[in-house]
Amino acid sequence: MKKKVVSLFVASALLLSSALIASANAVEPENSALAAKPAQCNDPISDTYDVSKLVTILDEDKMPWNFVHMDQFLPHSIIQKGSKVHPFKRGKIVDLSTLTYKFKGETRKFTDLMKRSRTNGLLVIKDGKIVNEQYFNGNGACTRFTTNSIAKSYVSTLVGIAVDEGKIKSIDDIITDYVPELKGSGYEEATIRDVLQMSSGVDWDEDYSNQNSDIWRMFQDVVFNKMPFKDFIKDLQGGRPHTFNYKSVDAQVLTFLVENVNMKPLHEVLSEKLWKPLDMTSDAYLNQDLNNNDLGFSFINAPLRDLAKLGQLFLQDGKWRGKQIVSAKWVKEATTPVDADLQPNVAYPHFGYQYQWWVPEGATFGHEFSAMGFNGQYIYVDKDAKVVIAKVSADPEDSNDYEEITAFREIVKAVSKKQ
Repeated sequence: MKKKVVSLFVASALLLSSALIASANAVEPENSALAAKPAQCNDPISDTYDVSKLVTILDEDKMPWNFVHMDQFLPHSIIQKGSKVHPFKRGKIVDLSTLTYKFKGETRKFTDLMKRSRTNGLLVIKDGKIVNEQYFNGNGACTRFTTNSIAKSYVSTLVGIAVDEGKIKSIDDIITDYVPELKGSGYEEATIRDVLQMSSGVDWDEDYSNQNSDIWRMFQDVVFNKMPFKDFIKDLQGGRPHTFNYKSVDAQVLTFLVENVNMKPLHEVLSEKLWKPLDMTSDAYLNQDLNNNDLGFSFINAPLRDLAKLGQLFLQDGKWRGKQIVSAKWVKEATTPVDADLQPNVAYPHFGYQYQWWVPEGATFGHEFSAMGFNGQYIYVDKDAKVVIAKVSADPEDSNDYEEITAFREIVKAVSKKQ
């Protein structure tokens, strides 16, 4: 699904492969195991990186290792946790080893899907408690997994918090009123709502098979030629506004919005508004461009249990341990497609879209939704069943989104049976 692509992975590998040689040792898959229960994680984050390693990022034998070591590929900032840690409690473990689901007229095994999608980790939360947790490829509960476009859902949530706090008067305001640096660009007529819905109207081609596409130009200019991201965006022109067209650059513009209204870089806002209030178990890190600007359209790297907390927060209508982190109004609005072009099977086959969240066909709007990222990253929420599923993978196919959702729905049924 093109929507998820961070595509630095794709573009970088192709751009560098003829000129650079990199080494990154892949870890052989291990048997899955339930993780230990550390109160908090303090695994070190590398303070050095080597951009040349990007040449191997999509090598199938290296992907599982690469996707948990992005601190060694690009510069990064630290998303600091707070002094308090509140881990998920454990519930009664539900065995998923024999789980099956029906897809394309076939009965399939979930264990086969996990192998085929090169799963790095799976976490299932029911009623706020861990009921299944598995790790592969040498990973564990403290491993920081790259999330790719799941990061977009975090940035969207920060927009909602800014609205709640009155820092943004209305999402129907023109976005350049808050990001004046982009005046004169194609964003001059786009509202904040348009950008949240990937409907800014900015001319954009996110075709990864075309080396002349905008996404290629973005990574060539911003990553390799060190052009400031805002300078690149200033040159983008407007097209047809209020029409869905998935483009990662819209999420980066939302990053600038969040940074401007909070007067802080994105990693500090993530720490203040989410990591500390949600009592995360670990510092996370956020990859940056080569000008040390935070990349908000992708690249949050964190343990699976901490990633699942965003889903749990939305399941609980924005409330965490008695405190309203983001309003229930925003949670519902962010996960309820309204416009005709955002409906499932219109925005994308099998999926609809709203404020940087995906809604599968057949879902009750506002009750079932998912954050999704390139090569098999998911935070899936079923509010009615009180289930959150977080899954991180290194899927070389990157084409299993609706199959994964189909399997998740069967997991919901399995963990919802009376024990």
